Amino acid sequence: MNPCIDCRIFMINRAKRFMDEVGADFVFTGEVIGQRPMSQRRHTIDLVEREVGLEGRLLRPLSAKLLPPTIVEEEGRVDREKLLGLSGRTRRPQIELARKFGINEFMQPAGGCCFLTDKAYSRKLRDLLGHMEEGSELDMESVYTLGVGRHFRLSENLKIIVGRDETENNFLDYYRKSGWSAHAADFKGPTVIVQGELNENDFAPIAALVARYCKGREEPSLRVE
Repeated sequence: MNPCIDCRIFMINRAKRFMDEVGADFVFTGEVIGQRPMSQRRHTIDLVEREVGLEGRLLRPLSAKLLPPTIVEEEGRVDREKLLGLSGRTRRPQIELARKFGINEFMQPAGGCCFLTDKAYSRKLRDLLGHMEEGSELDMESVYTLGVGRHFRLSENLKIIVGRDETENNFLDYYRKSGWSAHAADFKGPTVIVQGELNENDFAPIAALVARYCKGREEPSLRVE
């Protein structure tokens, strides 16, 4: 689940749409050739440009001297000599450039910030997509809760999410209003929410999971509401 190229095409396409709306001449990005393994290789950069329909009008100022001149450079609207030829994964030249322009506050320059590149999250997303009815649309509640808690698939139509700490429990508490939830009646423990179709046969396995992760798990029995 690593759709970096599709994501890049989507974002550049939105930028092109805005470019057309305001009558601008080109789009430029902060991409650097070779910085990202999926979306910033040379052939991928060319692919994005073709897919969006911005041939010659998608400028990468940080790596421009390693790429063919764009139309706006050839027309003299942008001075190619003032552009750069950066490549590779190091961010040092960009950080030096920021200092040169007096930009002292910026986000940490690191990869791995996309949920879809996280193995655990991708596994949960595959499960969600794999159990959707044909023709149905993604439920945003299901999407928002993918990054939270332990997920247990109890049947084709039923999944439960068990909070792992107080922060996740507080987050999941918000979704208790919209459907079934479970918790230990007499012990501190996780918030558990139910997603999907529930019947009486599901109560026992859900209660067992609540018991497994609550403070009373050493008790011979406990009550689950």
